[in-house]
Amino acid sequence: MTGRPISRVSDRLGRVVAWFFLAAVALSVLEVVMRYVFGMPSSWSNPTVTTLCAIGFAIGGAYAMVHDQHIRITVFADARRPATRRVLLIAGLCIGLFYLAGFAYGLWIQAEEAVWRFGPQGWRPELTPGPPNWPLPAIGKSVLLLATLIFLGVVAERVVAAFRARD
Repeated sequence: MTGRPISRVSDRLGRVVAWFFLAAVALSVLEVVMRYVFGMPSSWSNPTVTTLCAIGFAIGGAYAMVHDQHIRITVFADARRPATRRVLLIAGLCIGLFYLAGFAYGLWIQAEEAVWRFGPQGWRPELTPGPPNWPLPAIGKSVLLLATLIFLGVVAERVVAAFRARD
């Protein structure tokens, strides 16, 4: 990992959010026990587990990129000279920037619709169905947008570093 600011934020968030997967497993086990042992399934467990995992995967993408652990297919680039590999790296990162920018735009629309909801009772974000009516959809979509923007920042840092690198 480098000392770049967005990379540091992504690293720290990734280390914290990794625990969300353990919480998701624990909630899934609890739901199975409640459903099949006690016959009392919940309406909140599945949306909560889905939100925790979605946040974990979203932050995990930027975390993997920071630690150079992202999946990539290099068979074509490995057979080229270093200068050509650098051009291919920059091209791939720029494609990633374009994709993430489009994804962030789509998430912005969804998050805005989920969070900025006003009615006769005032502000009411998108809620989970049934009790306890948590605002998990609004939180999840907002965090996914934030995670995508962080991932976009990490890729942008990589593009700048690739342009500055010497062969």
